[in-house]
Amino acid sequence: MKRLDSALALTLFIAALALYLRTLAPGLLYGDSAEFQTIAYALGLGHPTGYPVYVLLAKLFTFLPVGDVAYRVNLFSACCAALTVTFVFLITRRLGATPTPALFGALILAVEPLFWKQAAIAEVYTSGAAFLTLVFYAVLQWRETKSPRWLFLAGFLGGLSLGIHTTVLLSGLAILVYLAFSTRQRGDWLHAALGVIIGLTVYLSSFIFLDSLNSSAGYFNTVVRPSLSVWGLTPADFDSTFEHLSFLLFPPQFKGQFFAVPPAESLERLAAFLGEAWLGLLLGLSGLISLFTPRQEAGSRWREAILLFVALITFFVFALTYNVYDYYVFYIPGIFVLALLVGLGMQAIVEAVGQIPRLPRQVPAVVGILLLVAGFAPQVGQISSTWSSRLPPMLEDWEKPFYESPAEVRGETERLAEKLEDNAIVFTDWDQAYRLYYVTHVLQGRTGLDFHETFPQEGVSQLAESALGYIEASLSGGRPIYFSERPSQLASKFKITRAGSGLFRIEKK
Repeated sequence: MKRLDSALALTLFIAALALYLRTLAPGLLYGDSAEFQTIAYALGLGHPTGYPVYVLLAKLFTFLPVGDVAYRVNLFSACCAALTVTFVFLITRRLGATPTPALFGALILAVEPLFWKQAAIAEVYTSGAAFLTLVFYAVLQWRETKSPRWLFLAGFLGGLSLGIHTTVLLSGLAILVYLAFSTRQRGDWLHAALGVIIGLTVYLSSFIFLDSLNSSAGYFNTVVRPSLSVWGLTPADFDSTFEHLSFLLFPPQFKGQFFAVPPAESLERLAAFLGEAWLGLLLGLSGLISLFTPRQEAGSRWREAILLFVALITFFVFALTYNVYDYYVFYIPGIFVLALLVGLGMQAIVEAVGQIPRLPRQVPAVVGILLLVAGFAPQVGQISSTWSSRLPPMLEDWEKPFYESPAEVRGETERLAEKLEDNAIVFTDWDQAYRLYYVTHVLQGRTGLDFHETFPQEGVSQLAESALGYIEASLSGGRPIYFSERPSQLASKFKITRAGSGLFRIEKK
């Protein structure tokens, strides 16, 4: 059976990776994705929470001899997504499912539109999901083998995940509850705690390393330092590694956004999700109930049921109450847990049908086939069109040029950059800043250029006082200053002219 599982897991990984490669973004992207494509190469810290471990792992992919740097960082997401799908299969098998239901749950996750889209771009969500699956797998392996080394591994990966995506840490509550119900052995707890401590140590070391490099393309130089005063900070308040770490882990610009969605809006979000995933939720509920049902070979798995239930509730409560426009990406950890339960639910239903007296032996198999059809039928058209178009699902119209004509998109940025002096400073929006960084720093090696987000605090449309001081000092030092939008705020103090690049140049009067 282990050989069969290994063969199926390998096949599943290759198939999922092939699917994601088919729709992988071919080059430079936008916004956060452009940031990750840049800092993975330049070894910079990202926007909160910094993602130092992600950056170092993605950096390894930039050495691959395929495509350009942007494509290689996109590829990292695809590999992490395929790994996640594979371990969903293995975890579901550990929980007692036969191969077919386990494959069903894994494949449901593989083609889930939100997860699929994140697998095609440079982002942290599939790498976070991969770490989450590895943590769960290690915990379940400990339960099966009684070897505390698996708890050490789970703790290590959990601590390390703080440098991947902090949503992985939300699983900590479920795992603590699981351990409380599963062991009283001091050695088990010590192994888990030691793993967490070492994982956190590696995370902090990676943060200190990247912070010491102080990449000009990193988040601090792009966003924070020129605009410190917008958060009531001075350079003296932001001159140590501890202060940098605190800023990323407890970002002032995100205060008040956690658990800040009004109950009515949270219910609307939940209703929208339930309306799209009702079949998965029904199967998932069946799978959860089945874990409480004693099985002849394994007995009740009520502890595992509690593990998955607490994790599912924790992930979804966070996503439903997080007050950001793209809150739905935070569904991904919950969707991972739901995929496990879907596989178990299919197993439970087929087994229940098989226990009905005087029923022909073929009926359970027919029920299984019907569940497969019901699970995948709504997505057959999407999967087919996505495969033929080579575009991942859920794309907005404005995103399609990044997949269909990447050279043209990159060319627009290159034409803007070619008119800039090698020591120029440009204030622009978040999306444009990292595309310019990628073109100039990664492709052209023009690392003397600096790009800054003009208004880094949402709701603030005035330049920070510290940014004004930075502009004056830079002009005095002979550096050209440009804005992508006319900075009317500066009109009384500086001369503003339209440059040949279409940018606005700022000069002393």
